[in-house]
Amino acid sequence: MIELHEARPEPTRAESIRALADELARRGDLPAAIAAYQEHLTNEPDDTPARRGLAAVLEQKGDFAGALGELGRALDSHPEDIGLLCARAGVQMAMQRYDQAEADLRRATKLDADNAEVLFNFGMLFCKKARWREAIEPLRRAVELEAGHVAGHYYLAEAYNQTDQLKLALSAYEDAVKLQPNNWRALKGVGIVLDKLGRPAEATAAYQRAREAQRR
Repeated sequence: MIELHEARPEPTRAESIRALADELARRGDLPAAIAAYQEHLTNEPDDTPARRGLAAVLEQKGDFAGALGELGRALDSHPEDIGLLCARAGVQMAMQRYDQAEADLRRATKLDADNAEVLFNFGMLFCKKARWREAIEPLRRAVELEAGHVAGHYYLAEAYNQTDQLKLALSAYEDAVKLQPNNWRALKGVGIVLDKLGRPAEATAAYQRAREAQRR
């Protein structure tokens, strides 16, 4: 018996441009990705994921004002989108506009107080403001909710290290390394903490691994 398969419809021009924009962004071709996203959004202005993609590329390029504009337009249509609020908070932090970042995160918390992305961003905000003790709890909870969050483990380790909780810092750095063995910053953190703990031979080995990972 011959099985008949329904032919897949050809992608529309808009879908093709969006797919091209996403691929260019993955490759790191930022100017071309920006142009493709902008062309797509001219015809599909309500495509919120594409607008967030454009914002991410603009942020990578250092155009923080442009990224904020795109995220603001997306939030006008979707004011309760936690991902958009966290993305805008991240851009605000990059611009050292910490009060505005905190306002977005407070809005996100009202929508979901136990969201790993919101908690991680709160932890990041406290780290950037050198409020290390306050950073610990949201970061600890974020990695509890999302165990594979490499950056969460790393910044939790940083917060523990800055508050002289060295054994906890070492464990958190090691968790980041287990998830991402070539994370040279986490490997360097392991070395720093081992030095503080009076374990110089192990610290030297960690520093060596960090240098090797950084060269890759």
